[in-house]
Amino acid sequence: MYEWIDPLRFLLCLLFLLIASIYDIRTREVPNWIWAVFAPIGLALTLASLMLGGWSYPRITMLVISVILTICLSLALFYIGMFGGADAKALMCLAAAMPIYPEKFELTAKFLLPMPPISTFNNAVLAASLLTLVISFRNLIDLIKYKGRIFEGLEEERLVKKIAAFITGFRVDAEKIRGEKHYYIPLEEFSIGENGKLIRRLRILRSLNAEEREEKLIPKELSGKIWVTMGLPFLVFIMLGFLASFFFGDIIFWLIKATAQ
Repeated sequence: MYEWIDPLRFLLCLLFLLIASIYDIRTREVPNWIWAVFAPIGLALTLASLMLGGWSYPRITMLVISVILTICLSLALFYIGMFGGADAKALMCLAAAMPIYPEKFELTAKFLLPMPPISTFNNAVLAASLLTLVISFRNLIDLIKYKGRIFEGLEEERLVKKIAAFITGFRVDAEKIRGEKHYYIPLEEFSIGENGKLIRRLRILRSLNAEEREEKLIPKELSGKIWVTMGLPFLVFIMLGFLASFFFGDIIFWLIKATAQ
């Protein structure tokens, strides 16, 4: 009689993640009303599902573990600057709406983690990391085109930084950063040396919460290309990761298990 609740929870998560993803793609900002509506409705449906399905110690224990882990992970990534506020809120809302798989949902060997929010995050990170292949291919073409001179002005930087920039970023004209709306995050920082010469340094780890895309960060005297990375609409990957968690499970753990056999 109440079998509709769990499919409704799934559709609710998918709907709100889709709406948030559209905002993220268009403006890289997601209004708070989405989470303010998503979280209480999702939590109410989760409690209804538990009560109608019967309380059990194992399910309650797993639910609590899932919620705590998701909240801790989301806040930790947010405060160290590796996660945007909307990304953290999306995972926490998933913890409210779908902390564990529905009781009648048949798990297979592929589902090594019974916590959809954590599997969603793992799948999202895996999907986003695949972009490094596309970025590296683009930079390889650039490397051939400019005969290896893609780190001009950064010759003194360590090789490990150059490799990190090569697989996570690409070069764009400095004027493009100054002159138009964009979603690039500079991978370089600039300072003036004692002799008045402009000093460029690669800075790979950029905080997503810092206002580091302002024009004043790019010196006016700088011309040519600088290294940047794209501010990804990560909510799109979270939505895809959520879908994958139901159809494929936690792909990272599945791959680990497959390679270990």
